[in-house]
Amino acid sequence: MGYYRVTLERKRNAVKKLSALVTDRHGTRKPCSPEAYEHRSVTVPFGGCTEPSNVKAGGHSCPLRFQCAGCGFYRPDPSYLPAIEDQINSLRADRETALAMGAADYVIANLTAEIASFRSVAANMRHELAALPEEERAEVEEAAAVLRQVRSGSTRPLLPLSVLRKQAP
Repeated sequence: MGYYRVTLERKRNAVKKLSALVTDRHGTRKPCSPEAYEHRSVTVPFGGCTEPSNVKAGGHSCPLRFQCAGCGFYRPDPSYLPAIEDQINSLRADRETALAMGAADYVIANLTAEIASFRSVAANMRHELAALPEEERAEVEEAAAVLRQVRSGSTRPLLPLSVLRKQAP
């Protein structure tokens, strides 16, 4: 298969396709230009963030400690759906651990509310995707895969390496 790199043109096409599907935390469409998608927001683990101080800090200055689903500046798109689902599972595990530890009620309530909020975000995105014609949905899914690959930084497959030890004569 060889090495594969996502070309700039392919990334631009993916951004153009997904910038039209950006939503807020309530599921309301907040489409933006491809330029705004890349320059006026910053990638955070579960979507885009348009909070000015966080954008200026490159995503390292979230005033809400990355509780994205509760923030008015949160802008997810379908390319983040797998990360959102992973976060829901992680939060559920954290809530179960907190329950087993006898954590304070406000800790359990916070985790429960965050789970509900992320579930709502994911459900809204799935609903939007299901409403698209099949051909367009396939294009969106391909564009989402391209952007996930670009964000991960793994644009080429890693080769398996084995450590060989030289034996003494």
